[in-house]
Amino acid sequence: MTTDQPLYTIACVACGKIWDESETCTTCLDCNNALDVQMNMEHISKGLNRFLLEHAPLSSAKYLDFYPIRDRSRVVSLREGNTPLYEVKKIATKLGLQHLYVKNEGANPTGVFKDRGSLVEITKALEIGAKGVCVASTGNMAASVAAYASQAGLPCYILVPEGTPIGKLSQTLSYGGQLIQIRGTYADCVVLAAEMALRNNYYLGGDYAFRAEGAKSIAYEIIEQLHWQVPDVVIVPVGCGTNLAGIWKGFYEFFVLGLVDRLPRMIGVQPTGSDTICTAFQTGQERFTKVDKPQTIASAVGIGVPQDDIKVLRAIRDSKGNTQTVDDSQILEAQKLLSKDESIFTEPSGAIPIAVLSRLLERGVISADETIICIATGTGLKDPKAALGAFSDPPSVDPKIEEIERFLASGIIGITSGDSERQEEVLLEKVLPENELQAILLREFHYTADDIITKSVAHEVEDFLRRGKEIRTADLFSILQEAIEDTTIPESPLRIKDFDSASGLSKTPSGSISITFEGQDLSASSDGVGPVDALIKALQKAVSQKSEFWPILQDFNVKVASSRENALVKVTMEMRDGQGNQVTAKASSPDIIVASLHAFAKGFNLLYPKQ
Repeated sequence: MTTDQPLYTIACVACGKIWDESETCTTCLDCNNALDVQMNMEHISKGLNRFLLEHAPLSSAKYLDFYPIRDRSRVVSLREGNTPLYEVKKIATKLGLQHLYVKNEGANPTGVFKDRGSLVEITKALEIGAKGVCVASTGNMAASVAAYASQAGLPCYILVPEGTPIGKLSQTLSYGGQLIQIRGTYADCVVLAAEMALRNNYYLGGDYAFRAEGAKSIAYEIIEQLHWQVPDVVIVPVGCGTNLAGIWKGFYEFFVLGLVDRLPRMIGVQPTGSDTICTAFQTGQERFTKVDKPQTIASAVGIGVPQDDIKVLRAIRDSKGNTQTVDDSQILEAQKLLSKDESIFTEPSGAIPIAVLSRLLERGVISADETIICIATGTGLKDPKAALGAFSDPPSVDPKIEEIERFLASGIIGITSGDSERQEEVLLEKVLPENELQAILLREFHYTADDIITKSVAHEVEDFLRRGKEIRTADLFSILQEAIEDTTIPESPLRIKDFDSASGLSKTPSGSISITFEGQDLSASSDGVGPVDALIKALQKAVSQKSEFWPILQDFNVKVASSRENALVKVTMEMRDGQGNQVTAKASSPDIIVASLHAFAKGFNLLYPKQ
C-alpha cells in the first residue's frame, strides 16, 4: 500500500472533512456529525482474489479485503457470519408472496448481527493501542462487544439504560463486561460513554464508522446465498441506522466492483414508539425526528437519537427504498408467526420486517413477485420475556397420565390469548349470565368452557368488578387461565374466607385472617414485616390449630400486567415441603394482597395431600 493510495479514508458525512483515525473514528470534531469509512475500491479491485471470493466457504472473515484493517495479524474473530438464509414458504403463501427469505442473524456467536461489526471495531481497538473498550448499548451490542473484548484481552465497560432485558445483561456479565445501568435513555448512555472513553483512553465502541464496515458482510453473504444474484428488496429493522447503512454499502461495493449488475431497494422499519427515521423519511427531512422516551417492546431499536441518521436516510433514498412503522402488538404476532410457521425464534426487533409485509403490499412498496429479504437481527433468547407475552402460561398437572389426558381433552391446548390489538379493550363492566360469558370465552379465546370453568370465571369476574376494576381482554384471559389451572388441584382443604390488614410508615404491619381448613372454621392474627407477611403468618397460626404441616416459600414473584393504575397483578410462588415436593402456584387480582394469599393457598393445597 502506497501513501498516495490508502486503503481507506474517514470522512464526515455532513461537512466532508477527512480525518485520521488517530484523531477520531467516531464523530467529526468540527461539526459533531457521523463519520463514514470510504474504501479505495480501485485498490481493493487490484488485489481481489475473485476465485477465492466466489468459491471459499461463507464467513465474515472471508471478506477481510473489504474491511479497513491494516494489521491482519490482530484480527479478533469468533467465526461470525455464515448465518442461514431461509426461504420462508409458509408465511409467503399466507401473504401471497413468491420469494420471501429471512436472514437469521441470531446464528452469530453472541446471537446477534452486532458480532460482524465487533470483529472490525475490536480489531481497530488493538491497532490503535486502546487501554480498554467503552460502549453504550441497549443490550445487544453490550454482549457482543464484551465477548470480542474478552478475546482481545481488553477490559470492557458498558453503559445500558436501566431495565435492559436480563438475557442481554447476563451475556455481557458472563463475557467479563463491566456493566453499569444508567437511570436514563440510550442517548444519555452515549454521551456518558464518550466522556468515559476520552478520559481513560478507551476505544469508544458503538454505531460509529468502523462498525458499519462489519455490517457490509450481510450483503455479501446474501448475494452469495442467492447464487450471486441481488434481491429486489431488503427490509432492515432500524435503531441507530448503522446496520442498514452498512448493508447498503456492501451491495454498492459489489456493484462497483462489477460482481453484481444491480442494486436492491432498502426498506427501513421501526416500531411506532420509536419512529425516528421513518418519520424523517416520510416527511422529507435530512435528519432524524427525535423521540424523547422511546416506548416499544423491541428494545434493541428503541433509540430516540440515532447516530447514523444521515447515512441511513441517504441509503434508503439512494436505493429508491422506503420506510414503514408497526405497533408492538403486531411485532409480537409476527414474532410468534415466525417461530410457529418457520421455526425461527427472533427477538422482537428481528420480527419487525415480517410484521410490516402486509402493509408494504397494501401500499405497493413491494410486489408479490419480487425477491424479498427480511433481516432477523438477533435470537429470541435475547429477550425471552417479551416472547411470552404472546402465549398463555404452560399448564401444570400432577404426574399421572390420566391428568395429562384429561387436560388434553379439556381443549386448553387450543386456547389463544386473543387479538393482540384488543388486549386493552374493555370486555365486561357488569356480571353476565353464564351462557353469555361462555360465548365471550369462545369468541375471544377459542375456548369452549364447561360449567365448572364458567362458574369459576364468573366468580372471579364478580370479585374484580366488586373491587371497581373493569375487565379487559387481557384480564379475562388471565382469569380463564387461572380457572383452568385450578381444576388441576385435586383437593382444596384450605379456603380463605376473609382477611383484614393494617400498616403504615410508623406502624407495624398486622393482619387477621379467617379460613376453612378440612371443614373447620379457624382464625388467627399476627404481625409481620409487611401486610402480606403478616397475613401469611396469621394463616400459619390458623392452620397450626389443626395441623403441623406448613410449606416453605422459596420464591415470590409479582408482575403488574400493564401500566394502568388498576392493572391486574399476577403473583407466582415457588413452594416446597419437607419431603422434597415442589410446586408453582399462581394467582391474579387487582389487589396484590388478595393475589398473594390466593397463590399461597393454592400452593398449600397442592402440597398438603402429598404428606
